[in-house]
Amino acid sequence: MAAPQYAFRAQKTAGVAQGPSWELTDKIPADTVASKAYAYSKDGEWIAYATSTGVQVVPASSSSSAPRTIEQAGVFELAFSPLSTTLFTYERPIKQDSEVYRNVKAWNVETGEEVGGWYQRTQHDWEPIITADEKYLFRPTASDIVIFSPPLAPRPIVRLKLDGQIKGLFLSNPTALPAGTTSAKPVPAAAEPAVAVWVGERKGAPASLALYTLSSLVGRPKEPVEGEIKTETRDMPLTQARKAFYKADKLNVKWNPAGTMALFLTHTDVDATGKSYYGETNLYLVAVDGSFDGLVDLDKEGPIYDFSWSPTSREFTVCYGYMPARVQLFDAKAKPIYSFGSQHRNFLLYQPQGKLLLTAGFGNLAGGVDVWDMSTRNKVAEFKAANSSHCEWSPCGRYILTATLSPRLRVDNGVKIWWCGGQLLHIQPQDELYQASFQPGKPSATVPFPAVIPAAPEPNPSVALYRPKGEVANGGDAKPAGAYRPPGARGAAASAAYSRDADSGPSSGASTPTPMFRGGKPAQRYVPGTAVPGAPQGQGQEEKKKRVRSKRPIKESNENGTEAPVEEMKNVEIAGEEDATAKKIRNLSKKLKAIEDLKERVKAGEQLEKTQLKKIETEKQVRAEIAALGA
Repeated sequence: MAAPQYAFRAQKTAGVAQGPSWELTDKIPADTVASKAYAYSKDGEWIAYATSTGVQVVPASSSSSAPRTIEQAGVFELAFSPLSTTLFTYERPIKQDSEVYRNVKAWNVETGEEVGGWYQRTQHDWEPIITADEKYLFRPTASDIVIFSPPLAPRPIVRLKLDGQIKGLFLSNPTALPAGTTSAKPVPAAAEPAVAVWVGERKGAPASLALYTLSSLVGRPKEPVEGEIKTETRDMPLTQARKAFYKADKLNVKWNPAGTMALFLTHTDVDATGKSYYGETNLYLVAVDGSFDGLVDLDKEGPIYDFSWSPTSREFTVCYGYMPARVQLFDAKAKPIYSFGSQHRNFLLYQPQGKLLLTAGFGNLAGGVDVWDMSTRNKVAEFKAANSSHCEWSPCGRYILTATLSPRLRVDNGVKIWWCGGQLLHIQPQDELYQASFQPGKPSATVPFPAVIPAAPEPNPSVALYRPKGEVANGGDAKPAGAYRPPGARGAAASAAYSRDADSGPSSGASTPTPMFRGGKPAQRYVPGTAVPGAPQGQGQEEKKKRVRSKRPIKESNENGTEAPVEEMKNVEIAGEEDATAKKIRNLSKKLKAIEDLKERVKAGEQLEKTQLKKIETEKQVRAEIAALGA
């Protein structure tokens, strides 16, 4: 089995590294500067990269094909067609008085000649929507959908009119089960392509996601007359399935690999309840045949960070809830199967073969990564990839790539390669790194993954050279960082008076707080039940009060008859730890107050979420706990 390769692009260079040594190859010259973008073809055979003067298309693997040069300057984005026959380039829109400038151009990969193009105003949705067999191309507008066949035909074959504003179009492109994927349950066969159309809210009517099969949209195109393509204009057909919803400023749709079901995440920029700064999220599941549509019921309040389909198309995983987030596995009917627990995670990624699941906490989290065996539900690896902003599996399912990219983070940029068992194999520091990714592979050539994780290869010298100080071999930390302690207090045990009880204790890895300082020296504090500082040994073991100096001196006659200030000793209660029972009662009272607020909102006619209604149902239990504590 050949080791994978990865490509990268930085401000001053670009390149391709080949495993298992991960040395740079000559696929992209080392002196390449100011590269604007690069892209692998879907099958991994080609890699294209844009420079200031043009686009270079070179074979990604050992091949007899010669490189191609496309003389087109100013390219900012690149994308290959599904069968790698066409390369699409995107340039910034340019206004011209005479005619519309085609800033999206199509180029034949074999010849390097321009074969088509059109005008695209925005960059975020410029990439063409093409079926896997490259037979149809979809281009949505504000109120209609035009379908081209072949994709680069000068005129569309169908124009579909729609009542409402089209805000998004999502094509399923079902694929067969990758080779080597195993599943205990029967895996659905790949269906025909399906299309999901997102229509926004209009005149008080809710937004909706409508699902159509490709054949229902295309219909039977009329035969061309005298070699010309006639455009057929008609209304949208009846939907196979539809789901209506309110409050959706953004929508993210993920089809299962078989193309039979779709998960879509709605997101609002503002949470009307004021509970979350990041807005409100909801997750829905819809089947193309209309057999199922509904809200995925999540048992923990908070945002939905990520969701992902298994390659088997039979189950999916969701990461949700206020931190620590919960990672939950669901079946195809949105019923929970298994919980992976609650941790600081916000990223999910299935291995191509479907045997392993990666859960991680990136972005503003510490970078912890877990690898789970989906057949046994056991954690098989755990490591820490701090500051990572990009992560992906290799096609063989044995390597994991993490990268710290700019401008998300402008320090510690670089690429790391990990073994699926958690071992760090390669580190490549790279200033101002913008892009990094593995070379794709053909789904039909996916290598089966063994039942037991193979032994990791030896790491290359870059690991010992660039590993951060204090990081151990499996990617974790040698010891918890803990809280800062001044030099004068290091090496000494902190006072027990600063320890927290079990309910409010620090998370794993947090160190005990240090004593307060006076005049640059640690201040000695008395703890009930311990020896009094400076007293004879054994004195004060059971003492509950401490004698301190009074701020107001009392005058008293001495033996000479003169008045002299003396120190009055007074008993002062020392504040100890808060009673655990009182703390529990206070927490339960807060829950009860929140339940009362929810009940008032129900009386006011407000419609609550399922999780809020479940919270109201716990009122009797909360009151019983308070009564049991003697409140």
